[in-house]
Order: sequence, then structure tokens, then C-alpha cells
Amino acid sequence: MAGAAALALAVGIGRFAYTPVLPAMQEATGIGAATAGWIAGWNYFGYLLGALGAALVAGRRMRVEILFSSILASVVTTAAMGFTEDVAFWCALRFVSGLAAAGVLVLSSSIVLDALAKIGRPHQMGMHFSGVGTGIALSGLIVVAVTGHLDWRGMWFVLAGASAVLALMTVPLVRGTGGRAGATRTVEEPVERFPPSLLIASYFLEGLGYVVTGTFLVAITRQMPSIGGAAEWLWIAVGLAAVPSAVIWSRLAGRWGAPAALIAAHVIQAAGIAVPVFSESLWVGFAAAVCFGSTVIGITAVAVSFGGRIARHPARMVGLLTAAFGLGQMIGPVLAGWLAERQGGFEGSLVLAAGAVLAGAALLALGRVTSRA
Repeated sequence: MAGAAALALAVGIGRFAYTPVLPAMQEATGIGAATAGWIAGWNYFGYLLGALGAALVAGRRMRVEILFSSILASVVTTAAMGFTEDVAFWCALRFVSGLAAAGVLVLSSSIVLDALAKIGRPHQMGMHFSGVGTGIALSGLIVVAVTGHLDWRGMWFVLAGASAVLALMTVPLVRGTGGRAGATRTVEEPVERFPPSLLIASYFLEGLGYVVTGTFLVAITRQMPSIGGAAEWLWIAVGLAAVPSAVIWSRLAGRWGAPAALIAAHVIQAAGIAVPVFSESLWVGFAAAVCFGSTVIGITAVAVSFGGRIARHPARMVGLLTAAFGLGQMIGPVLAGWLAERQGGFEGSLVLAAGAVLAGAALLALGRVTSRA
């Protein structure tokens, strides 16, 4: 529960609350899609650097101190977003928020995995990752609840207050867990056969594609007459669908094999990304949100776990996957925002995003065939 609370505040809110608040920020300050994309890009750049840095200390004594600092930084930067309208300052805050989100995700996961391993229940890590979906849903509910009562600044302040409450629930993570991490497999023959380069490339494409909807979903659907004011509810649907996704997809990976589960998840997610291009129906929008939300965290959980099983150096492989994903999600919103302003809408960006995710599925299929040859 403490681990899930940490992910809810730092990733679900700290990293992703920008999505439901963005339309209100745009209406009040006049920032366009390209600028919004740049602000988001700085957050993902911070996440990329933070994940790589956190991976270096995941097994060291300082991990608890860094985790505590990351939790604090996430709460502070969420609140600080409401104190300025300066784009450069927003970029700086989102960058630090990305650093903090990565630190919390990597280090809390390390601590929770150690604790579960000691009691023989590592399969329960999916419950830990459910915190991301919980935070996403909570951020959407907060924005819906305060709309009409508070402006975009107030939204950030209430979100920061919720993060502070969640931070109190993380105390078990930072008390009595300062020891070194349990023994990890550093160099060993891979457990499964699969071309690592194809998994890394597909994960890059997943980061590039998912992040367009992950950043602009509410802004896109707000412009659709049949959805309009219900746009924030679509974001809530994304979060609720994400809550059980890591557990579900991990079980499917155990039954079908990780490559097959990842291919299926990529196809479902691509459908969820592309559907708003072809239909503006509210119910179709909800179906698309569920398709998207039910796969985002699941793909991450399965891909990272599978990567550790096909590499001689699991920690290095996880670092490469994180870097590839981070690079993709850093480029995605910048490119999508720029393209949307040139085309006057997000249709082209969504099609390209869905195409990137499907290309990732094709690489996984190629790897599956190659590994069986």
C-alpha cells in the first residue's frame, strides 16, 4: 500500500496530472499545442535522466534518502505549478517533477520487490503498480470536482494537497528499509530467448506513441462537441482501467508468453489511440480510454520483467529499456504539438502515434519468429 501510494502521488499525479489540467491552463494563459508539448517534453526528459540515475542507487543504502527527497520534490513541484505563468519556469518544474517521478518509481519498486521476495510473493508487484492508475483516476476526479469553483492554479494546489496526504501513507517505505537490496542476478545465461534489440526498439516506439494520448487526451476530446465537458471523465476512465492492468497483463504473459501478451496489448492500445480520429461519440471515447488505460502500465510491467529474463545483464537491460522508452516519450509530445499546430488538429498526430505502437507490435512479432527459428 505504501508503494502504491508513492506511485500514485509521484507518477499518477506528479507526472500525469498535467493532462487533465492542461485545457484550463491553455484557456487562461493562451499557450498553444506546441508550447504544451514542449512543457510535457521537459517532464519526460527529467524522467529519462531520473530513471537512469535512480537505477544506479537502487541497491545502495542511500536509496531511502533519495526516495524521500523525490517524494518531497514531487509534492513541492506540483504545488509550484500554480504560482507562475512563466513557460520557462513551468518547463523547469516539469523537469524536476520528472526526475522525482522516476526516482520514486525505481526506488519504491526496488524496496517493495525486496520485501515481497523475502516473503515469497514477488508476483504481487502488480498491486504496487496499481498506484499509477489510482493516481491518474484521482487527478481526474479532483479536476472534475473543482471545475467551476477554482481556476487552473487552484487545481494544482488541490492536487498538491492530495499528494501530501498520499505522502503520509509512504512512511513504511522510508522507515526501516535502509539496508542493501537483496541479491540480484547480475551476469547469467538468459532465461528466455528473444532478440534484445527488437524489444528495446519496440519499447522506444511504445514510448513515442502512447505519450501523445497520455499528454493530450483531455485537450483533444475537449474540442469534440459530443464529448466536451465529459473529457475529464475519459481521463478518469484511463486511470481506473490502469489500476488492475499490471496484474492482468502479467498473468496473461505467464499464460501466453510475454511476446504474445505484449503484441496483444500494443494492438489494443493502438486502437484506443486511433479511435478518436474516426468517431467523436462519447461512448466510443470511453471505450478508447479503457483500451488505452488498460494497456499502458501493463506493457511497462511485462516489458521490463521480460527484458530482465532475456539479458545476461538484467540491470543493464532495464536501464536500456528505460532510456529507449524515455527518449520516445520525450520526442512524442513535442512532435505531436508541433504537428497539431501546423495541421489545426491532432488527427495526424494520433494516426502517427497509433502507427508507432503498431510498428512496435510488428517488431515483437518479428522477434517472436526469430527466437523460434
